Amino acid sequence: MKTLFVSIAILSISGLEGFSQENLIHEGIEVIELDNSIFTSDPHWRGADGAGSVDLGDNKTLWLFGDTFIDTEGIGKRSNSTMVRNSIAIQNGLNIENATINFYTNGSRKEPKDFFEIPGDTWFWPGHGMLVKDKLIIFLFEEEGTSEGFGFQSVGWYMVIVDNPSEDPSNWNIEYLKGREPSGILAGSSAILKDNQYVYAFGVKEPGTHEVYLIRFEIDQLLSGSFSSMDWWVRDQWVENQGKVPEEAVLFKGHTEFSVHYQKDIEKYMQVQTFGFGHASIGYRLASQLQGPWSDPVIFYKPELEDQQEFMYSANAHPELASDGIIITYNVNNFDFEKLIYDESVYFPRCIKLKF
Repeated sequence: MKTLFVSIAILSISGLEGFSQENLIHEGIEVIELDNSIFTSDPHWRGADGAGSVDLGDNKTLWLFGDTFIDTEGIGKRSNSTMVRNSIAIQNGLNIENATINFYTNGSRKEPKDFFEIPGDTWFWPGHGMLVKDKLIIFLFEEEGTSEGFGFQSVGWYMVIVDNPSEDPSNWNIEYLKGREPSGILAGSSAILKDNQYVYAFGVKEPGTHEVYLIRFEIDQLLSGSFSSMDWWVRDQWVENQGKVPEEAVLFKGHTEFSVHYQKDIEKYMQVQTFGFGHASIGYRLASQLQGPWSDPVIFYKPELEDQQEFMYSANAHPELASDGIIITYNVNNFDFEKLIYDESVYFPRCIKLKF
């Protein structure tokens, strides 16, 4: 369990240790820290890695989380918890400061299990997802335990299709589809977007140094369970998958998790992620199209952490939430496991608002 709690965090922050944060805080924007009590009030759900979000329509938002503490007694104490590899939540209402939220795992409250799981020794951490023609697709990256490194490694990716996403998640019909080769790229580990014909998935090279690629899938084929239309953006054109990673297709170096959305007021695509390692910062890149070219990073916020053992990671924007700015979440963890267990000021998603 001590290895597990830092696992998805290490995936998120590795590969950018050398990024310089000096003199990069941008002065032309305002950052407001928000109340995160929407994530802290449930007596069973006691914090998790990551915080991806998906617009479900009807003023509902799906949240996707990685390693999650569940208090099986419901007394609101992480020290009384067990851990599952992933969980989800449904937020009702688009204003994060007064919305309600319900959290979900599989199994019972006394014996919780991963929300996304298949038989075997591997497990899933969620990437991103979206509604496509009234179906919900979610990309997952598959992990397995190992005696080397951090005790885990990525072995591939899956996509799930939910054909009844408007129902309570405990009643979802979930179809699991194993992603195709080439291995080493976690398709959909980060942002998912779409137009009338294609779903576009950002994917990160893992294990590796986190080069970011852009892949597209024809919508009807994808919803039929086929990845045969998988194309890569390579040197200013779309190229059919050749069964190997096209190294020349790298867009930039990123994290395993980040967000990309279209920001209407500046008419640009915005990519938000964590920059640096440990006491890190949050920044964005801009582009006129998904394929880039992407701008150099603009660093706009560096959270104040309590001690040297704490580290931040997994910044994501949530443009589907109602706000006069851009709602962004990030995570704070602690390498000291005992502090993590008893300090419930960390390991819950934290919220800020970015205003230009």
